[in-house]
Amino acid sequence: MDRKETVKILGEHFGAKPEYMGVPSFAYQIQTSEGIITIDKEGKIKNSKGVEVELQELLNGFQKEPIKEKNIDEGVTFTMDGHTGITLRNLINMISSKQTLIKKALDIKTDIVTKEFVEGVNNVRIVGIEDFKTAVLEIGEEKCPGISFNFEKETLEFKFTKGFENVEIADQFVEVLNESSKKFKHSSPKERQTDNEKYTFRTWLLRLGFIGDGYKQIRKELLGNLRGNSAFRNRKSCK
Repeated sequence: MDRKETVKILGEHFGAKPEYMGVPSFAYQIQTSEGIITIDKEGKIKNSKGVEVELQELLNGFQKEPIKEKNIDEGVTFTMDGHTGITLRNLINMISSKQTLIKKALDIKTDIVTKEFVEGVNNVRIVGIEDFKTAVLEIGEEKCPGISFNFEKETLEFKFTKGFENVEIADQFVEVLNESSKKFKHSSPKERQTDNEKYTFRTWLLRLGFIGDGYKQIRKELLGNLRGNSAFRNRKSCK
């Protein structure tokens, strides 16, 4: 079976349109309720954790990799595969732009990223991961309390999800957030005020890729602590 046929079958199976990523990976990605599936240029299929899986495994149902059982006091760790210094800065900026709503949605009391850290990574030239590493070390890793960067192991840990009761939803949220940061050419760190938290956050979630019935429950869970109306931007629209 060639790659095009594999991509078509998986897209139809999960009811999602495959997205071609172009250079340099030449890969296809498919959004699913269990995470993002990647079909590389050689036709190999990888799950959201970067573990190679067989087509039949996915068609028969996700086979979760054998990892220790997680609890709510653990963060979520990903490799830096696919990241550059620019995309890691995108990640920081994306969180900064919605930090108030993310904290409220996940019932977090402390900042995920500090103003000083955000300004620091945006005030220097960053292209590669080494540039980002230099900036982080100069600013101080403690200024980014919600995310831990391990440049030796090339991993990043989302620590701010610790304590959130629904571990699966927390995992899905940061996974899509992480993957989305790799796709945007630029992301602004500016946080805009809103008088309709639910609508603003729902719109952002949809932009990240939380689209369709597969993400209905996670959208509902993440909007639960927010004020406003998720369907209408303002009261006039409700009439």
